[in-house]
Amino acid sequence: MAENPAEEPSESSYCSKMMQNLDKSRKKNSLSDVTLDVGGQMFPAHRCVLSASSMFFEGLFSNNMAEKSASVVKIEGIPPSVMDQLLSYLYKGEIQVSEANAEDLIVSANYLLLPRLKSIACKFLEQRMSASNSIINYLFAEKYECKDLRSYAGELIKQNFGVVGRSKEFLLLSFDLVKDLISRDDIVISSEEDIFEIILEWIDENFEEREQYFAELFSYLRLSTVSQHYLYTKILFNELVHGSEHCRQLLMTELYRRALFAGQDISSQRTRTCLQTHEDSIITCGGLSPDGQIRNATLCYLPSNKTWYQLAPMLSRRCRHGFSACQGFIYAIGGKGEDSFHSSVERYDPRTNTWSYVAPLAKKVKLVGAATLHGYLYIVGGIEFTTEQGRRRCGTTQKYDPATNSWTPAAPLNSHRSSVCLVSDANYLYSIGGLADDDFLSCNERYDPKLNMWTKMASMKEKRGCACGVYLNNKIYIFGGTVDAFSRHASVSGEVYDIALDEWHAIASMHVPRFHASAILLQDRIFVFGGIGSESVQHHNSQMVECYDVKTNQWMTPHSMPYEETYFRGCSVSLFKGLLDSLEKVSQN
Repeated sequence: MAENPAEEPSESSYCSKMMQNLDKSRKKNSLSDVTLDVGGQMFPAHRCVLSASSMFFEGLFSNNMAEKSASVVKIEGIPPSVMDQLLSYLYKGEIQVSEANAEDLIVSANYLLLPRLKSIACKFLEQRMSASNSIINYLFAEKYECKDLRSYAGELIKQNFGVVGRSKEFLLLSFDLVKDLISRDDIVISSEEDIFEIILEWIDENFEEREQYFAELFSYLRLSTVSQHYLYTKILFNELVHGSEHCRQLLMTELYRRALFAGQDISSQRTRTCLQTHEDSIITCGGLSPDGQIRNATLCYLPSNKTWYQLAPMLSRRCRHGFSACQGFIYAIGGKGEDSFHSSVERYDPRTNTWSYVAPLAKKVKLVGAATLHGYLYIVGGIEFTTEQGRRRCGTTQKYDPATNSWTPAAPLNSHRSSVCLVSDANYLYSIGGLADDDFLSCNERYDPKLNMWTKMASMKEKRGCACGVYLNNKIYIFGGTVDAFSRHASVSGEVYDIALDEWHAIASMHVPRFHASAILLQDRIFVFGGIGSESVQHHNSQMVECYDVKTNQWMTPHSMPYEETYFRGCSVSLFKGLLDSLEKVSQN
């Protein structure tokens, strides 16, 4: 019988065996050509191995320095206790990290330019870190430029700030770091009063040196979210507060605000995230499924965690309806139902997660523009349906008063149009584009409620019907739209209107062409949802949610719809966190 050929060793096992043998030679001081003097302890080694394993040693032995040919080389900055382990790592690429040597290994790896070893030891510390040692680890990571370790420790500090801020280790922090932490929205505390106590304790630790920083630190205290009792019993009579004109001014301003708005929930400062009882959310409702089913589903989206939730469904199925928030409620107006068009209007109450009908319109409508101004809900234009006249495009303006639950007519548009984009600022309504009887429009109108009058404004650079838009910082941003809805010719372009200058300018195009989409402003970010795309738009792209950054004029696509649909509407509203905790999440298709 023929013998089996000997199995050849793999390249990796060959190299590993060779390095193990070299390490044995090092330990026996065999064939070594250099000795490292580390804190008076001698470690024999081989120049070629050290140079191949560490950029530090490569530079030390390659340049025209005394160490290049010296038989004994003194190494500073390395603890002798870990030098033998370091040499084994340089020879074999293996090391045993423990709580006893982790920090010394990081210090040594930082000195010897060994990024892999540094990363291994940092990961070890991360896995064993807790709130109690997060500050020590943070300071250590900052000193030795351990970016990931520093970030991890910083997150632990933020998430446990109410406890960490009262620890002895916190008293060691610099003014700049304390200031950075207490100024953040995302630190977790039980109450704003914790911040005042933490400031006082940090100042008291070295009063003579730190007293100078009190006024600046005090300015980061969210006085409007401090309890009335604490404000009057603790802060009002504090000597440090009284000793600073700046602090006294901040306190008096807050006391005046409370007296002026007594009994009203009006805050002059942003509440820290952990203390907020509500969360800004995006609500979508209705729409048309790919198989032609009109929906009544209501969904909630939280950009903060990229999660969709199921809210109570509308009482009626709707698409091509008007949709707007007004005085904390959301209204769905008219639209197309399963068998006919709607004149009904329903209102969503985010406090109870329920829909209810309110006063209906006089006529059935679809494709209206809807917006809120001065506490009233307005609808503009659209297509009306009557028994006598049938279907007709209109220019009517109607105003809903939530206090009286009634609709009243306002001045009509100068031209009849449907599929307008209706946007409001603090003073006016803006009717943008739309579809007239014979053409899509680039012309626009502005409504003044004081004069009850529509006036013409500058035209867009492009004709657009079924576009979407929002108001932000004295500008109106318009996205997408169409000039040929029947052939599904959707636009990717956008424009911005400068209200002060009465001028339009082009902005960056979206990634996906859309008309009948929804644009929603949330915390200075503009989200564009849904809509109808061109025939070439792939399924996954039709679910893409785009986010526009007005500062950079760039689009991002970090979000998506849970399923495909068109003709739905959306807006933003603040939802109670307790409600969100009870909702069912919607999975992605």
